[in-house]
Amino acid sequence: MKISKLELTNFRGYRNVSVEFDENFNVIIGKNDIGKSTILEALEIFFNNETVKIDIDDHNVHAKDEQYMAIQVSFRPEEKEYTIDTVPTDLNKEYLLDSDSNLSVKKTWDCSKDKLSAASLKTYLVANYPTTFEAPLISMKIADLKKLLVNYSDDLDVNEVKKNKSSSIRQAIYDVEDTNDLSEIDIPIDKEDGKKIWESLKLDLPLFFIFQSDRANKDSDKEVQDPLKAITKTAISQLQAELDDVKEQIRAKAELLGLKTLEKLKEMSPEIADVLSPEMSHKPWESLFSFSFNCDDGIPINKRGSGVRRLILLNYFRAEAERKNAEDRNVIYAIEEPETSQHPTWQVELFNALVELSDNENTQVLITTHSPSLAGLVSTDKIRFINNIDGLPVVQKGTEDNLEVISQTLGMLPDVALSINNLGVQAILCLEGPTDVEFFNHVGKLFNLDLENDDRILTIFLGGGTLMHWVNKNYLAKLNKPEIHIYDNDVAKYQIAVDQVNERADSWAALTNMLEVENYIHPRLIKEVYPIEEDFMHSNEGWIEEWKNKNIPKDLSTFLKSLKAAGNTDIVGEGAGTIKRILSEQAAPLMTIDDLIQLDAHEEVSGWFERVKENLQ
Repeated sequence: MKISKLELTNFRGYRNVSVEFDENFNVIIGKNDIGKSTILEALEIFFNNETVKIDIDDHNVHAKDEQYMAIQVSFRPEEKEYTIDTVPTDLNKEYLLDSDSNLSVKKTWDCSKDKLSAASLKTYLVANYPTTFEAPLISMKIADLKKLLVNYSDDLDVNEVKKNKSSSIRQAIYDVEDTNDLSEIDIPIDKEDGKKIWESLKLDLPLFFIFQSDRANKDSDKEVQDPLKAITKTAISQLQAELDDVKEQIRAKAELLGLKTLEKLKEMSPEIADVLSPEMSHKPWESLFSFSFNCDDGIPINKRGSGVRRLILLNYFRAEAERKNAEDRNVIYAIEEPETSQHPTWQVELFNALVELSDNENTQVLITTHSPSLAGLVSTDKIRFINNIDGLPVVQKGTEDNLEVISQTLGMLPDVALSINNLGVQAILCLEGPTDVEFFNHVGKLFNLDLENDDRILTIFLGGGTLMHWVNKNYLAKLNKPEIHIYDNDVAKYQIAVDQVNERADSWAALTNMLEVENYIHPRLIKEVYPIEEDFMHSNEGWIEEWKNKNIPKDLSTFLKSLKAAGNTDIVGEGAGTIKRILSEQAAPLMTIDDLIQLDAHEEVSGWFERVKENLQ
């Protein structure tokens, strides 16, 4: 289950705002103090309001006439049933989804008093519900449902309905009543039968982790503690079934002891014993455990520099990226300004780790950033741009129409052209992604071209439909430099970009003959970078043609995972995203001219670098 939308009402700087999320990766950008952090913190309050407190000061200062604030989160529901009244229940058949067929949960706080209390919070399902009913059936007690059922005796055989099950009564009524006219209503789910819905749904909500950029400057520094707490919480979630069993055993034993105590009490004071009943409370499991790293040099982690502590975060995500490939638990990671206190190289590494993490079908990543280079690494539609329109903050999805405003907000200004001219750049090599740049940097040396250290060549990656592609498309024209564009052959629409570039003077573009850059790495090198003895690609007749069109990252990932499942626990980095990085960083440097010749790719690859050399003086 992933977030599809967040709606904030009278919360901090937002009177009424809606944020639609990409199901994998989201980059939230905007000027300082416009509300980027508020979006992440609102989600933190929603998911973890037992431990994260909301304050009366969070009420929008301009909403005095509306004495409430609300945080509503909508989820894309999975095709599954939820146990309500001990019966598997379909949310759609119970009319518990909103008008967009999403599961929408709204939390509201009464702000009419000087401070908020536990009673201030109310929780609702926003449901597109049949208007024929005066009150939602899901909120009615079974006794009231039985009374209502009598009204339908002419339309159904009430004797056939299981009257000891609320869900059976509700479904029988839905089947004969006119339910075509629907309207969204708020169904309370924090008491009575509605609470059973919420208790069941909560078990399926994703884990939510937020990592903020502010440094607390104390021993319990959140910058360190949050990733360490996430490790504890994630580990516990992997043993949830076993822990629930232990909890149930403890509850049963405790209640048995409690009942025996009441039996003895009844002998002495039956009037007191009769009004008592055993009840077990339970704190979260993670409150019982604390995880940390020991430092051999005697310097505790919370006394180290901010950059080092953020590196712990970086590598936590790298580890999670690999682990999540084999996990099914839904997790949302919200990271505020991942570039904070980091060297530019580590910024990109962290960002790539987050993108790789978001590729997992059960993971969603949200980040805020001020970095133009980081924002430029993702597709335009992953951008969530907070803009001030008529004095009110509005969240817009990135499109070609608002790219210019976005680029100005991030500081991507045309004076980059002057800077590049001053550097002495003579040619611009435009590739698709960061792993392509790594590949070209290494393989270029086979053709006497050092792309990393030759100041005459500017190598950039565009990512096909990324923000950087469209922004630089305008800026590159102002540079008046020859451009060489080389894109993977796996996306048909890239041919349009190639044709457009080839129409420009002094520029050249091509798609790779093979499917992707990874296909230009000889299969013999897989054993060099992974601890395996088995052949990923057999050298049977026609293997080269098969290799040219093979989805290497995907197929190699499946191959490595099967070997790991069979007992080769030395294998790490078997996710498709990690494979792309390992092949470009570790296998590409081992490539030889003979490898390219055997792959029938030498002439093509040589031609790429000749195109670059032709434009150098």
